[in-house]
Amino acid sequence: MESNNFESKSLKYRGKDEKMTIKMNQNQIIVVLEPSDLQQAMKLQIEQIKDKAANKNYNWEIFDIKQEIGAGTFGQVFASLDQKTGKKYALKFIGYDDESDQDPEFKAAVREIVIMQTLSQTYCQGLLKIYDIYPCLKDDNKYLVIVMELCDCNLMELLKVRIEENKTKWTDEELLYILNQLIEGFVIMKKHNVTHRDIKPQNILYCQADKSYKIADLGGAKFLKPKQAQLNTVRGSPAYWAPEIYFFCDLQKDKEGRFFVGKQHLNYDPYTSDVYSIGITFLLMRKLIPRLDRESLKIEVEMLRKLKQPSIFEQILIKMLEYDDTKRISFEDLQQLISSYKDLFKKPNEDVFVNCLKTQQDKKNLSTQDLMMREVKLAEAYEKLNLPEHAKSHYELALKYAIKLSKDNAKADIMNSLGTVNCDLEQYDEAEKNFSESVALYKKLNGDKHSSVADGYNNLGIVKRKKGEFEKAIKHYEQAYQIKEQIFGENNLGGAVILQNIAMAHKKLKNYDQAIKYFKSALQIKKLLCGDRSPILCSTYDNLARVYYEKQQFDMAISFYSITAEIYRKHQQSNQQRLSDTLFEIALCFQKIGRSAETIKAAQESYQLRKQIYGQYAKQTVKSQELLSQSFLEEGRYEEALQHYNQLKQFYLDNLVKCTVDEKFDSMADILKNLGASYMGIQKYDKALEHYKEGIEFLMKRNNNESTRMAKIYYNMGLVYRKIKDFKSAEQYYQTAASLIATSKSASDLITLGDIYNNFGVLFGTQDKFAQAKKYFQMSLEHYQKVLGPNHSICKEVQINIKELEKWLTK
Repeated sequence: MESNNFESKSLKYRGKDEKMTIKMNQNQIIVVLEPSDLQQAMKLQIEQIKDKAANKNYNWEIFDIKQEIGAGTFGQVFASLDQKTGKKYALKFIGYDDESDQDPEFKAAVREIVIMQTLSQTYCQGLLKIYDIYPCLKDDNKYLVIVMELCDCNLMELLKVRIEENKTKWTDEELLYILNQLIEGFVIMKKHNVTHRDIKPQNILYCQADKSYKIADLGGAKFLKPKQAQLNTVRGSPAYWAPEIYFFCDLQKDKEGRFFVGKQHLNYDPYTSDVYSIGITFLLMRKLIPRLDRESLKIEVEMLRKLKQPSIFEQILIKMLEYDDTKRISFEDLQQLISSYKDLFKKPNEDVFVNCLKTQQDKKNLSTQDLMMREVKLAEAYEKLNLPEHAKSHYELALKYAIKLSKDNAKADIMNSLGTVNCDLEQYDEAEKNFSESVALYKKLNGDKHSSVADGYNNLGIVKRKKGEFEKAIKHYEQAYQIKEQIFGENNLGGAVILQNIAMAHKKLKNYDQAIKYFKSALQIKKLLCGDRSPILCSTYDNLARVYYEKQQFDMAISFYSITAEIYRKHQQSNQQRLSDTLFEIALCFQKIGRSAETIKAAQESYQLRKQIYGQYAKQTVKSQELLSQSFLEEGRYEEALQHYNQLKQFYLDNLVKCTVDEKFDSMADILKNLGASYMGIQKYDKALEHYKEGIEFLMKRNNNESTRMAKIYYNMGLVYRKIKDFKSAEQYYQTAASLIATSKSASDLITLGDIYNNFGVLFGTQDKFAQAKKYFQMSLEHYQKVLGPNHSICKEVQINIKELEKWLTK
């Protein structure tokens, strides 16, 4: 229906040339303002409508009307099908007659058409498209038909169904994604001097086809004259008005309870008031409530402002809901601010909620069988959304319908699915009961030697493994494997999966040789059936690598991870995420054996891939960046380490409110410690001390102070003071560090104590205090030997130092 034929014409109007763009579309002229004269554009549009009506140029017959889907400011809206192309559209019907060009409502409808046409010339997902306009006769009445993009529902419907369906909230990342899409549309509207004036959830539509959110219903929209910055008239819903409108309008009710505006004392910026209306809309979405009265809105905004560490989305919301319109963020600044957080965006999966809406109205007419299938489909959709608690409630309702229908096969399948969901929710006793009942039903229906029974035993094994009952898990897995082997023979993929599960249970029991044996058996079957380089082998290679990692045979672990990485590279398009994970594991192995250059190479590739897949500030990306930064530090590449550690510091500062206790205090302290170490490397000792002290302050805020981390930071501070020859302060910080972990028995703390006492020895040796130096070197040796043994190279170095000191002491 669309055409790309454009031409420009100059029209004489009011004594001057007005340039407008004329779009030819199926013999129809669409007037687009450039820059604008709204009245002339409307006049031309009405003349075109009359001409088409006089010539009976109707396209009505090509559309098959399906159902009424709502009403706009003017007229009813129907879903329809173009019978020629098979495409779906929304048709808006506006009644008119020969005198309609004098009717204010009809003229307002034409104004909406002209505005939509003007905005449609710029492609934007956030704006509803208009395709065609034509008059038609229906049931002897004349209508103007607007052909528009068809959407599935509005935002208020999505909001309500989320509330009804177990209060499923949008995440901040999802809200940022939606807001970004809509703000792009509002910025384009402002560029065309258009203000909406009726922003609310009902006027934002969702289109499932392209997963987009669109600004709709421009019936209240207004063209502003060039350089016009203020308005003194209002439209829209009072609940969404900005303060500068709401508190300066004489808002009254008529006899039928409808609001109308009495006296007005207005002079407001319509664009900043639109920003406030969007802010209210997104506050409702964030809180998951359908409406807010003014008092409740005030309380919610105050609560937002009082947050000590608001999230990024909350910070943006505060700027949108600024009471003073002169300080409120503009559309342009809002777009720039949101776009700087593109790495955080997450596209919501609204499919399950749209499907709920589509079936809600028909629910009363569904049979029990259909109701059961509806609940199963909703449950499966929630599983795909990683919302097991919501999936559970739908499976439980489906189970009630299955019991009512006396369908044992459906009961068995639903029980099995319920078990899986309860497993995800870590409700293992319930899961075990579900799986046991499903196995009993499968046996009753299919006999003892059926694949479904084997799957049930396998699931029971998984539950037992989750509960830590590894011996019992192995027993269930073996039952499952025997059935699979009897049905399908020795070499079958289902059997390979079960062998892998047996291996994992042995791994948990630290029966590493048994685990390796079963993993290799599973691998052999997979190779036979799928080839040597199939992605299906990767999980087994990874698990083998993890066993060798736990055995501290890091070279073997690297060899198996490398095979996995090679396979993922071959199928990189569909396995980038897994490749990034494998590279991260390889980097960890190289780090364990002190091969910094190889660590950096693997960590850097993992970091770049994760940044591309998840974004700069995703947790997976941050983990790779932390490892990369640490490797730069160990390799002595201090400038590169500083660059990454400063980025990580900013990430944690921006996201403290979202972090767990460990991330908030421990990870931040580690980053500050490593920042200090990086500054030490480039001999900026003041900056090093500044970051060490900040790290201590973070750990002091922790309810349970992390003594090992604090000891390491105090120890590093001692190193700085020794470097700047402030030996008294160095001794003080070494002593503080040692006292924090003096009673610890852990291997890492014993090594740290060895390091501290070793540096005490160096400190006193530097000051020619040889007796004290020898004492601390001996204490250092004692702690090192407990972990490393007497023949370790570090222990031998300390022994050499002690012998040298003994020579000096005899002199």
